[in-house]
Amino acid sequence: MRLRKECPFCYKNKGKESADHSSIRRGSYRRKFDGRSIQRFQCKTCNKTFSSITGTPAWRQQKPFINNKLVFKLCSGLSQRRAARELSVDQKTVARRLVFLSAISRKLNAEHLARRPPVYDVRFDDMESSVHTKLKPVSIPMLVEQGSREILAIRVCSMPAKGLLAAKSLKKYGPRKDERPTGRREVLLEGAKIGISGLSIKTDKCPQYPALIRSAIPGAVHTTVKGRRGCVVGQGELKKIGFDPLFSFNHTAAMTRANINRLFRKTWCTSKRQDRLQDHLDIYMWFHNNYLLKNPACKKPPTKIPQLRLRP
Repeated sequence: MRLRKECPFCYKNKGKESADHSSIRRGSYRRKFDGRSIQRFQCKTCNKTFSSITGTPAWRQQKPFINNKLVFKLCSGLSQRRAARELSVDQKTVARRLVFLSAISRKLNAEHLARRPPVYDVRFDDMESSVHTKLKPVSIPMLVEQGSREILAIRVCSMPAKGLLAAKSLKKYGPRKDERPTGRREVLLEGAKIGISGLSIKTDKCPQYPALIRSAIPGAVHTTVKGRRGCVVGQGELKKIGFDPLFSFNHTAAMTRANINRLFRKTWCTSKRQDRLQDHLDIYMWFHNNYLLKNPACKKPPTKIPQLRLRP
């Protein structure tokens, strides 16, 4: 029998340098969902058996063929319930795959930002949404590159209710932690990693932004502009003016709301958990940068998420 691929279990325990690459063929099995024959191997060091797909992202999944379809549906305005119905799977399957796909998307987003050219000009601001009820609002700070409208960083952070709902929220759910300073700082630090020393940042006239930007990115050139009233067509993000200095951010925010069902202005879908909203946004960030935009790094839009090899 011929020697074959390295053992993933030895790789995990001993590391890449000391892992033994000696393994032999040990039969095969037929995969249930597509009938494909999968080769099995046995390690000559630890005697454990593994297959040619051991350690891949779809390892041990019963229906891995729905992963790429699910990304397109979740980023095209469909709810998890409707996506499950169209893919003929259970709603719990979609909920689990959301977490699975978000982990891959975060890795892909980090790799893309690490190899992209430096950033010179960005736009920074917050969106607002809610989790479970309008009495539990969340802020979504986002950093967008000027011109290309590429999303560079996005976070979800809780915030106290304001306006007419403040008293009712305080009475029913108690005081809410304000995570906006921490979330905004994390977003700005992500931009500092890929920006030049004199990075240009343009925001509206929020009084918290100047001090925050000075502390997070000391060498940045911060410019503020007057915010304008939103319009109905852009769902509150696009503005009723001829020239919008924050167009890159506002247009990207409007696209995000239009493509993620739980962020619609008028919808009966809502996020039940803050971390799941973050997972959905991480998936959309990859979809937006690599599919919706004409990214120079991609000659044509990808039809599926690249397969990262995840070691067991």
